[in-house]
Amino acid sequence: MTEQERKANQDLHALDEAHRLGRITREEYRARRRRVLGALCDSNGVTARNAITPPPASARRQAADTTAPGEALNMLFPARSGQTRKYLIALVVVAVICALLLYGLLHGK
Repeated sequence: MTEQERKANQDLHALDEAHRLGRITREEYRARRRRVLGALCDSNGVTARNAITPPPASARRQAADTTAPGEALNMLFPARSGQTRKYLIALVVVAVICALLLYGLLHGK
């Protein structure tokens, strides 16, 4: 953490405490917070973090051309296999049996 970031962090903590204790209004808190965070921005207004940028238009067009219309949905939402359903049904059956056994143990005299 740089010295500039430490100073901004201290200022934000002080602002938070002042707002929490009711010394400043919400609007004043937000305006001061914007100023403190704005000081951390680069000179061109872009923060120093690495942002995820979208791929170029040519790459998007190429990806759209290689994918069939229904194929994109299948890639996003793959069909469940029969094996998965069998495991899910077995899990539900075991849960019901456990619930019945527990009920029988607690209410059986």
